[in-house]
Amino acid sequence: MAMAHTLMDGLSASEFLQGLQEEHSSELAFILAQRQRYLHDAEVEWPDVESLEIRIHRHAEAMRVGGEAALACAREALAGEAWDELAAGVYARVFIGPEDEGIAEVLARMAKLDTVLLPYCTQALMLVQHPQLSERLAALLDSPRESVRAAAVRVIGHRRDSGAGPLLPLLDDVDLEVRAAAALAVSEMGHRPALPILERKMAQAPADEMDVWALAALRLGSSRALHACRQSCHADRPLPPRLPWLLGLAGEAQDFGLLRQLCGRLESMVGSLEALGMLGVPTAVPLLLDHLGHEKPAVKNAAAKALSLMTGAGLTETVQIPDEWSREGDEAEFQQVVQPSTDSSSWRAWWNAHRARLEGASRLRLGQPYSLSLCLEELVHSRTPFDARARAGLELVIRSGQTVGFQPDWPVRRQRQAIEQWRQCMVNQNWK
Repeated sequence: MAMAHTLMDGLSASEFLQGLQEEHSSELAFILAQRQRYLHDAEVEWPDVESLEIRIHRHAEAMRVGGEAALACAREALAGEAWDELAAGVYARVFIGPEDEGIAEVLARMAKLDTVLLPYCTQALMLVQHPQLSERLAALLDSPRESVRAAAVRVIGHRRDSGAGPLLPLLDDVDLEVRAAAALAVSEMGHRPALPILERKMAQAPADEMDVWALAALRLGSSRALHACRQSCHADRPLPPRLPWLLGLAGEAQDFGLLRQLCGRLESMVGSLEALGMLGVPTAVPLLLDHLGHEKPAVKNAAAKALSLMTGAGLTETVQIPDEWSREGDEAEFQQVVQPSTDSSSWRAWWNAHRARLEGASRLRLGQPYSLSLCLEELVHSRTPFDARARAGLELVIRSGQTVGFQPDWPVRRQRQAIEQWRQCMVNQNWK
């Protein structure tokens, strides 16, 4: 009824169609931004994001048949400086085409885009469907701008719909950000021929790069990477925060002693506590309980998170944190978040009541003896937080030796497909 009324107000057909496409473009910007918020909102169940993805596709489809009016709207959004409009412009321009004409315009914009806006461009490129996109993105791998090269690499790795060959030269890039992005992308794509290169880079890497090369090598099934992580953690030098974390991700119960030592070093304390949660050794519980009394909130939260992952106790608290999605210049907004409890007395009471049942296991996950099937359960459960699903996906890849992959910001349909593939792996490998 509103549209009919608008036509009766004296608008020409072309003006009406222009207004209609502007509405599609505006809705596309809003829903793309809402999808990003929902992905990281602990109160939103991950399968519910699919309804937003369906709406995104429908608005893009409407713009694809919208002719010159839609094309003008997409180009205007693509040229904008507002991050949500830019994302909509990138998505719409690639989707509309025809063929790869839209991709060419997006790449030209991306090549000169402000570094601050690049992540919003890459988010849209990771989501939009186009069979030629990854292949065409390779043109930006020679960009003189490091941030653009790294952004193109991340999109190609995340999409996993092209060969990894064009990324291999960037493992020797002069810029650390680009080298790191290339290592992680090649490993995310499951490109096993790159493993010897990654292991060589890992052996030669300075301390501040070690965690990147080790993670990439672990993803591809390296038999050397875990030993290299242990050696680096024993060394008397500053550690990247993620290096102890890798011991939890890929290590064994025997690594508890090393992680306990690393908990005494301030720069590695948080990563080591999180690693203890992944490792799940019951003898770590008293150490984690002690760190609940630490003066630094990050340390307390890491200990609480570790205890929650190990025990599945469900002890929580509600806190207020700044809303990261507030627009710049607006009054600061806060959101309520439910997180693992940092109350030491509650945790001690819970552990005293349940320790006899749990202490017999060599490793714990969610109150049960550790197994990869529990990692798969974490992927499947509708309320598992974004970061936990990302970590569980990494565990599955590293500990199973399979290259199915998983990313919690893939389209929901693709996530379901990957979960089904992981279920088949569980049957074939007889995970307990």
